[in-house]
Amino acid sequence: MKPKKRVKSKPRRSYHILLVLLVIAAGVFLLYREISKDTAQKGVILKEEKKPKEEKKPEAPKKVETAQPKIAIVIDSLGASKKIAEDIFNLKIPLTLSISPHKPYSSWIAEDGSKRGYEIIGHIPMEAKSPQRLGKGGLYTWMKDEEIAKTLREDISSVPHVKGISNHMGSAFTEDKRAMQMLLSVVKKDGLFFLDSLTTSKSVSSDASKATGAAVLRRDIFLDEKDDIVHIKAQWDKALKAAKEKRQAIVLAHARENTLRFLKEAVPDTKDIAFVHLSEMTGN
Repeated sequence: MKPKKRVKSKPRRSYHILLVLLVIAAGVFLLYREISKDTAQKGVILKEEKKPKEEKKPEAPKKVETAQPKIAIVIDSLGASKKIAEDIFNLKIPLTLSISPHKPYSSWIAEDGSKRGYEIIGHIPMEAKSPQRLGKGGLYTWMKDEEIAKTLREDISSVPHVKGISNHMGSAFTEDKRAMQMLLSVVKKDGLFFLDSLTTSKSVSSDASKATGAAVLRRDIFLDEKDDIVHIKAQWDKALKAAKEKRQAIVLAHARENTLRFLKEAVPDTKDIAFVHLSEMTGN
């Protein structure tokens, strides 16, 4: 019987070679990945390094003051006459109406004036050096702090829409440190401002303002101390000059025939001045 032929098996060397090749290929692949990753990171770094520095933005030019000089015209002592108030309403010019408290038409003038776009302040009667009858709502230096506060708030409540107050007379009251500090503390708490009519050169309103933090304005010109057109025109020229020098001026006037007729013509003809409400002078 013939012996069976032995089947030759593949040598183990081939298996070992294949395994080595696979290991090498895997190593090459991993090395390639690491090299690619490193190159990419270096590329990013190089790009970042080459990125130009941001230039500083130039500063905005400083704003140049171009606004016109301002004048606020305050018409004092309203409240006793409805006819006078209607004459003022016919002027059709920006005004601040200073209305006395507890007068027959105080509330009506304040309501109607506010609807027409006028600004409203209370014209509070205050003690003068010479004996004067103040009437209801008057403030005196002999009053206690609580009485000053109570009376002032009653005055304010009788004039709707008030943005501030001013003094009617008051040469004695505005010179009294204690009285003025009490008055301005109420003004501050109620969010108002005070216009000092400067019926005395010794007014302490500025010092009292520093002590209380209340906003205080001071008049520049009395337009019609004399009920005379020539005098009114001269005072108006002073007001225009003051406004141009200080950039603003406060003018006090009364609802007299000569005054109203002058303002009706002068205000529209004045082109280089802005006529504003009094509160615009406070900066609030």
